[in-house]
Amino acid sequence: MLDLPCNQHSMFYFTDGTITLLVLKPTCETLYKLYPGFLARHSPVFEAMLSLPWSSSSQTTEEQSDDNPIVLHGIVQQEFNHLLCYLHGHDSELERQEFLTSVLKLSDFYQINSGFWHAVAELKHLSPAAFKPSLKLCLEAHWMGMEYFWILATMKAQIEEHYHALAYTKPALDQSNDCQTPWVCATVWKEEWWNGIACHLLHPKSPCWGQSGIIALLQETDFNGGICASCKAGIMLKLKNSPTLWYEEDQEDIAAVLVMVAQMDGYVG
Repeated sequence: MLDLPCNQHSMFYFTDGTITLLVLKPTCETLYKLYPGFLARHSPVFEAMLSLPWSSSSQTTEEQSDDNPIVLHGIVQQEFNHLLCYLHGHDSELERQEFLTSVLKLSDFYQINSGFWHAVAELKHLSPAAFKPSLKLCLEAHWMGMEYFWILATMKAQIEEHYHALAYTKPALDQSNDCQTPWVCATVWKEEWWNGIACHLLHPKSPCWGQSGIIALLQETDFNGGICASCKAGIMLKLKNSPTLWYEEDQEDIAAVLVMVAQMDGYVG
């Protein structure tokens, strides 16, 4: 136990409570005295936690006291206050977004489904335009489970990095012997790649990735009549057979195998 000032929480220290929790701050400690059945009813994490002995003398939760509390390491006191307010039916209109974000975060941590989905609905209603990507990532992780999410997020990052690199690496134009304007074809191909294809690959919202998407984009490009038919056919054939454009499909196959392995090994519930 740290030698810091210790205070009983003004709202969540019930004298007839039978479980004492401690949340640390850099300058003080705060004690919460709560009802274990109430916490266990809302959270399977608390249910499992409170069924364990909590001291070197194997105290049960019924024998907890201010001198022997359960320490909630890594929990921010204000966020824990917000969660308890929600669980006890005390919603907050002050600093509304901070309150709901705290409920979302700790509900996910303690597997409190009602709190999680309440916070999601309220945050979307509070400011639909501000329903940030970070919150969407949190939702995806919640829906999939962290093991699935990590595999798929890693795959997505690798695919994005690959196509960003491809955008800056123009494929060489293998010119046909039938080409009558080699310099013109090479110049137009270079300009079209940098000003057209690369822009689609780097588009921040709807990038054109994958073999079929890039090939379709090239087929629709007329190159302002600057590339002869034989050179265009040659670059189309080259890209169709290039493993570079199959990277996304290959990574998806690898991710699918990793998910299957995780399931068989029991890592994904």
